[in-house]
Parts: sequence; C-alpha cells; structure tokens
Amino acid sequence: MARYPKLFSEWSIRNCTIKNRVVFPPTCPTWVSDPWNGLFIDMATDYYEERAKGGVGLIIIGGTHVHPSSIMAPLLMPQLFDDRQIEPLSKIADAVHKHGCKLAIQLWHSGVRGFPGYKQAPGYDPDATWYTVSPSQVPLGEFPGASTPKELDEDEIQEIIAAYGSAATRAMAAGLDGVELHLSHGYLPWQFLSPLYNKRSDKWGGSYENRLRFPLEVLQSMRDAVGNEPFVGYRINSTSFWPGDLEIDDVRKIVPDIEKGVDIDYVDVSAGVHHSFIHTPMEFEGGWERGYARQIREVSNKPVLAVGRITTPDLAESLLEAGDADAICLARQLFTDPYWAKKAEEGQAEDIRTCVAANLCWKSVSQGARIQCVYNPVIGREGAWGEGTLSKAETAKKALVIGAGPAGLEYARVAAARGHSVTVLEGESEMGGHVRLQSLLPSRAEFGEIARWLAHQAGKNGAELRTDSPVSEAGLDALLEAEQPDHVVLATGSSVCVDGFQGWTGEAMPGWESGNCIGWDEVLTAGTRATGASFPGDVVVIDDMCDVVAPLTAVALTEAGANSVTLLTRWPMVGMETILDVYLDWILPKLYASGVNMLCDHFVRRIEDDKLHIFNVHNEKAEQVLNADWIVMATGRRSETDLLAPLKQRGISVEAIGDAVAPRSAREAVYEGHRQARKL
Repeated sequence: MARYPKLFSEWSIRNCTIKNRVVFPPTCPTWVSDPWNGLFIDMATDYYEERAKGGVGLIIIGGTHVHPSSIMAPLLMPQLFDDRQIEPLSKIADAVHKHGCKLAIQLWHSGVRGFPGYKQAPGYDPDATWYTVSPSQVPLGEFPGASTPKELDEDEIQEIIAAYGSAATRAMAAGLDGVELHLSHGYLPWQFLSPLYNKRSDKWGGSYENRLRFPLEVLQSMRDAVGNEPFVGYRINSTSFWPGDLEIDDVRKIVPDIEKGVDIDYVDVSAGVHHSFIHTPMEFEGGWERGYARQIREVSNKPVLAVGRITTPDLAESLLEAGDADAICLARQLFTDPYWAKKAEEGQAEDIRTCVAANLCWKSVSQGARIQCVYNPVIGREGAWGEGTLSKAETAKKALVIGAGPAGLEYARVAAARGHSVTVLEGESEMGGHVRLQSLLPSRAEFGEIARWLAHQAGKNGAELRTDSPVSEAGLDALLEAEQPDHVVLATGSSVCVDGFQGWTGEAMPGWESGNCIGWDEVLTAGTRATGASFPGDVVVIDDMCDVVAPLTAVALTEAGANSVTLLTRWPMVGMETILDVYLDWILPKLYASGVNMLCDHFVRRIEDDKLHIFNVHNEKAEQVLNADWIVMATGRRSETDLLAPLKQRGISVEAIGDAVAPRSAREAVYEGHRQARKL
C-alpha cells in the first residue's frame, strides 16, 4: 500500500480527472518578456514543465492580467488580453500535458493595487491610464502614499467583466483544462465584495447582494466563455486579517451563495490581504490554515484546495485524512523542490528540499525581478540546470573544500553528484556557517534546515564531511601532502566586524578597543562560554545592516537577562531590509514585547569604555551618551581569505566562492557553489 494513499489518489474537477492531489497553486508567474507585453517566454515553459515532470497533478498559473488597466508595477506578470499571448501559453500547455499534469490559469485584475509605474514609462502607450481603479475612491491602506483610485463607471465595469470572458476564451484556445478567478488578496473582485473598499450606492455596492454581483458576473462571463466541459474555479480568502474587511463568517456565507449563483467547480482557499499573511514566516506552524479551509469545506459542495506552509508529505496526508481539504496546494515548497511529489511517492521524502520560508521569492518579485529561492539556484534556470542536466565529469578529480557553510556544502553536493571525490573541512564542530548562526536567532530555527539538507545530500552523494578540522597556513603543507587535491575551494565565509567597521565612514568606530565590543554572532553562541549566555547590564546593539540579525539579536539579549537593550541605527527605521520579504511585521511585535528601546537616525561619535557617545545624523549637534556594558556590532562583515594567497603561492588550483569572495546572503553562496561545481 502506498505510504500516502490519499495524497496520491485520483480525483476530479468537473470532467477533468487529476492523477493526484498535489497542486501547484497560482503564484507570481514572472517568466515573461517584459511588463508591457506580458508574453510567456521559454523560461516559463521550462519552469512549469519541471514541476509537471516532478509529479504535480494540477498546475494553476498565477495572476494573469485580463485588461490593460490591471498592469501593476513593480510585478513582472503575464497578460491574456491579446491574441498574441495564446501561442506562448499553448507551449506551456503542451509541455505540461506531456507528463500527465493538468493546467489552468488564474485570471486577475489588480484594481487599487495596480500601481501604474509601468504604464507611465516613456515609450509605452501614451493613452494608458495613469491611475488605479476600484469600486470606490478608498485610498489603499496597505502602503504609504495613500494611493487613491478612480471609481469605475458602468461602462468600465462591463468592459472588465467582458475582459475576463475574453481571457478565458484565449486560455481555451491555448489548450488549457480550466480557468480560475483571483477573488482574493484584496484585488479587484475582492474590492467589490468587501465593504472596506466598496462604498457604492448603485447596483454594484451597498447591500451584500450588490457587492456580490461583480464576482458572480465575472464568473458567469468565464463560464460562458469556456463552455460546459472545462472547469472554472476561484481563489478566495478564508479571512482577511485586516480591520473592517471580510472575515471567516462572511466568507462562509459568500461561498455557498457563489455556488448557487454560478456553475463553478472548486474553491481554492487562501488567507490574508496583506502579504505578511500570504507569505507567512518560518515561525508559523506547517498547515496553519487547515482550520480555515475546513470551515469553508463545511459550507461548500465543491472540492476545496488548501494552502499554508505545507512542506512535508506527512503533513499533507494528515490534512486530507482529517477532511480539512480535498487537495493540497504547495506554492513556496514547489519553488524550493519541484520534485516534491515524485520524491514523496517513490519513498524518498527524506530527500525533499523543504521550504524554510525565507521569502526571498516574494522579495525578488516585489523588486520587479523573477522568482528566486534562497537555496534552490535552479529555479528559473530549468532549461540549463534542470533535472537530468548534471552530467558526470569526464575525468574525476579530487576536490578539497575548506569551509562547510552553504557555499561549500552546495559545491560538495553537486561536485560529488558528478563523480568527483570531495572532502569538506569545517573548523567548527557544526556545519552551516552563517546559516547556522542565523538559525540560532529567536524564531529562525528553521533557517538551519538549509545547512542540514545540503550536508545530508552532499554526504549521500559521496562527499566526506569533517568537522572540528580547522585549516591554518602553518598546517597547509601537511594538509596538501595528505590530501593531494587536484583543486581547492575556499569557502571560508566571512566574519563579523567587532570593531564596528561599516560603509558610512569606511572606518572602525572610534574607541572601540576601550569598550566591551562583541559581534552579534557571539551573543548567539555564548552558551559555549564559561560564563554562559548571560549579558548583565545595559546593552547597545549597533545595527547598520537593517536585516533580521540585529533586531532578533536584541530580542535574544532581553531573553538572556540584560538590564536594558537599545537597538541603535542610523537608518530611519529598524529592519528596513525586511520589508519586502514581509518579516518586518513579525519582527516589530517581538521588539515591542521584549521592551527593546529602538533609537533610529543615530550614529556613534565615539566609544569611551562603557559610554557610547552618539549623535543624530540629521542634527549633529544633538548628542547624548548611553551606558553600554556591552556593545554588540551588527555592522560590516569581512571575507575570510587568509588562505587564498598561500594556496596560490604553492601553485595549487584554487578558487574562492560565497562570502569568501564578498559577504552576501545564503542565496549567492548556494548559487556560486552550484555554478562552480558544475564547472569542475
């Protein structure tokens, strides 16, 4: 009997039989030519085919514009309001269908969220709309700037309804199996449905029945366009997590009323209007939306699709067994591992690369770029690096990798898979480098899964991994004599600048030698000290990076018993770099709850023993002095390259990768490890 009988059982949506209950739900399909034409490119075909080859039963291509007024900066998204867009979509359909996978597309209008930046670009249609549209002129409360839309008139509403039908017709011409309405996450159909956005008094607003009219007419337009055979579904929020918006009890009324009003075939349940709930952080329990999906399933007569940090087949199976859903949506998880379904079905679940919810995917999209993953460098490069492209080396070599951070481990994993003999030396007792260090931060434990998976796979591929094996220049000759490597890879990472070196002054902080200065990493590893992890007295954390590190280190210090903790930054707010990966909304409550004092717009003038002299960067005469029994630096990092010159002097074939080249994030480290190992 199959280990996951529910997950890998057939089911049907209308007339369409689907081989299993693994769904790649609508996500940002950034694989298009440009934001103005929105044409799928070969990158899209490779991307979706890889997930079909990986065993997915149903793919729903994400938000696709149905009308020019929907074009939304900065997202790079496809369009389906022009016949030119049929042929590229048909290529995806053919590629996906080859592997027994069904294909649908989500039809989308951004409404008030359709920031017009792309439409304002010189060279684009001079008659394009330089405004957003919505049922009413309610400013968008999700972003600063109070973007206020144009209120749609009757003719515009009818034109957009018809556009959904026309887009559905094009989807059928491309050979798709069905279409889905994006009725969630605060976009145009939700805006008509919600009293938060809809203040109209005509037939499109006011009463519940009038607010429901637009989604019903859009769905009917889609049904009329596709006919009786293909399926039509919709994605809806179970709840909004936004004051004044629709919540679960409202949606439990809406779902059966939609089924009474239109011939639809499934309900795809999500949650949240703000992206902090759409892309929940790693601290959220896997399957956290199951209760919401169940409540929708209780009132629906149609199959219900569930999503929400589902990363393991055991969890997916349990949701199906419990009756929480009829099918399982894996979004970020299939960015991370497109072969999730195949591995689960073939009894290789331990080989699944699980999503750690770092949210680099959404951050990339929010910057107008294509989806990327913090430790799957193949995403978007399936044509060149996808399954089956990792060829065996013509001549097996012996590679010596110094450092077992993400760069070194990925290098070892890939090089060993290609048949090379790989030995990895790690000076610490644990592997993972800065990935391991960040996993020690409060609420970031799951980040350590990156190192665990890479190490496990490298070892499984045949690499030898040695911990507690530091390498120094003094011992270099003996090491090279013992190992006889053909190639050495320096993956020694970077170290925290305890002296407060940073980019504003390009110098260390004056007087740092007199203060009790330590790096943020020393706070997290302090449990190994003879004095333990205690930090008595007043602590100041100096943050110049503005990522997750300093704020969560400050929280850790309050938990370690500090008398007071001040988070000091010259930037106008803490955690600025975490806005686009939507971690700021989860970091700030921890800071406030921990009593951390946040002091922005300030920088260090000098350090004098346990006194920190600071000034306001916008009013330098405004100075003050802080008590600082401990000064924790989260400023710059320096590459660890002490071994590079000695290796070169010995005529050894050597290269540096990851932070040993330049201090960056896990994404760049893994990418470089992967790329260089393919070249060996």
